[in-house]
Amino acid sequence: MGSSTKMKLGPPDYSKSLFVTWGYNRTYYNNSDVHFKGEGFDFTLFDAKAQDMPEKFDPKVYFNPTRFTVPQFNFRMGYYFKTNWAISLGWDHMKYRLITTQLLRISGDISEEKYFDPQYVGNFDNDYILYSGRFMDYHHSDGFNFIRAALEKRTLLYRSPRQIFVIAFNSAASIGVMVPWTDFTFFGEHNRNRLHVSGYGLSFSTGFRIEFYRYIFLQLSTQTGWSNLTDVMLEGDKDSRARQKINFFERSVAIGAYIPLLRADNFSGPELKTP
Repeated sequence: MGSSTKMKLGPPDYSKSLFVTWGYNRTYYNNSDVHFKGEGFDFTLFDAKAQDMPEKFDPKVYFNPTRFTVPQFNFRMGYYFKTNWAISLGWDHMKYRLITTQLLRISGDISEEKYFDPQYVGNFDNDYILYSGRFMDYHHSDGFNFIRAALEKRTLLYRSPRQIFVIAFNSAASIGVMVPWTDFTFFGEHNRNRLHVSGYGLSFSTGFRIEFYRYIFLQLSTQTGWSNLTDVMLEGDKDSRARQKINFFERSVAIGAYIPLLRADNFSGPELKTP
């Protein structure tokens, strides 16, 4: 009797392959202290509450090639240098806004000679004021952007016969720069600043990938991060800046694809068995 060779699909070998993801996020922020300094003001707001600014679902926005980057999005591209180990680079486009109409503790000075609202000028020492549009509005509405590089690890949890359906756990550690696009209105004077590298951030993320036919996947993730913004632009090129540290928690959903750089048989990870 002659011998026969039987091929059995093993776990996919993603080494020397690319991947790309695109999705959307919701983000939650801790209370933080914000220090504002410029011509005529130098003060700190303590324990300020903030929220994200999600875009209501509208097909004319989310499926419009000229507007799909308006909502809070996540984009990543990576390379598997070993099986299940990858490096990636991407852009988390979050949004941040101090909640209007909150009672905040304030310390510092706002010039009585330059600004003329008696409720909000003078010297403050752990006093309380009502944060409202009458006073100011501070938000990174065009993006609390986190440009980050990551080391990622994929762990196989389940695969169906012929790998039509696979569940994997994905984790990543990231470091990057914070590039907010800040809106700042102070006593009615509005400043829409340009994109500006304002600090740095660190994060750790975990999630699940539900993979179909080895190439396409749906990714559900959470990310916990910390940022230190030391140079937030407030009034264009004037010498006025804000400083703050923001902790954030992000949840996101994304679609992605593996792009093999090897032949298909290597990508599928064949295991040969010869009786």
